[in-house]
This record gives sequence, C-alpha cells and structure tokens, in this order.
Amino acid sequence: MTNDSVIDAHRSRPGLMLALLGAEAMRRLREAHTTHDLSPRQFEVLGLLHDRGTLGQSELGRLTGVAPSILVTLLNPLEAAHLVVRHRDPADRRRHVVALTDTGRERLHQASEAQYEVEDTLLAALTPAQRNQLRDLLTRVRDDLTEHRDHCATPASLEPRRGGEGPDAPAVP
Repeated sequence: MTNDSVIDAHRSRPGLMLALLGAEAMRRLREAHTTHDLSPRQFEVLGLLHDRGTLGQSELGRLTGVAPSILVTLLNPLEAAHLVVRHRDPADRRRHVVALTDTGRERLHQASEAQYEVEDTLLAALTPAQRNQLRDLLTRVRDDLTEHRDHCATPASLEPRRGGEGPDAPAVP
C-alpha cells in the first residue's frame, strides 16, 4: 500500500469524516448564530426555554451539561439583552428560574432561520430522502452515545417560516 492510499484510507474513515465535517458545520453555525449575537450554547439555552418553558437554573445546567458557574456566564448576556429573565421561584426562594422573553423568542426564531439556511447549504448535495436518512442515522448514533439525553440543537417546536426542510418537515419515503 502506498503512502497516498494509506492517507486516502484514513480520510475515508467515518470517525475522521464526522470530525472534519462537524468542525466545518460548527464554524458555519457559529457564524450564523453570532450574526444574531448568540453563541451556539446560548442558542441551545433559548431553544430549551422555548420548548420546555420556564426552567430552574440547575435543571437548565443539567440539560445543557454546563457547570453552574459557566451557565451564569451564558445567562448574564442573555438577561442583559432582555432575551431571558431570571428570578427567584416564589414556591422555593432558594431556587432561581429562567424564562424566555418575547424578545428572546423572536431572536431565537431569527437565529433558527439562519441555522436552517446553513443546514441547507451543508446538505445541498443530498436529496430530501437522503437528508432524512442521514438525520435518522446521526440521531441513532447520538442517542446511543448520549444514552438518549434530551437535546436541543434546534428547538423541535420551531418550524422554518420559509417552509422546506426542518425538524417538522414530513419524511420523504
């Protein structure tokens, strides 16, 4: 086996391909989110609040896998931009709860649209059926690796306003 064929064989390994494609996808998604003054993690926080409603800070940290001290650094700018509000839970004054504001909901919708545009560009070479198949395979791998934890890369309840592909788009047989 020549050096070129060894290199080609390694380049075609699924793990490496996923890593390289993941890095490129993250770069593009980060760019789309930052256009709307959000980091990918802040986008995830807004998405969880959108889908689940008001959450305790500790529950939000658990769902995102973020330590409490890091979560505060994610929430502070969101609160300063009036995208979320934090307050003590009236039923348990020790507990802080976080809620999405109308401004936060609108920003999330805008950032979701930008994310769908990035996804359309990333998957332009695939037919709708192939996109559905890829999503199903990636979901299976992700769920196996993460023991079916909740995920919110894009809020499940947000359908693209422009139509087309999205989490709620009908499956193509």
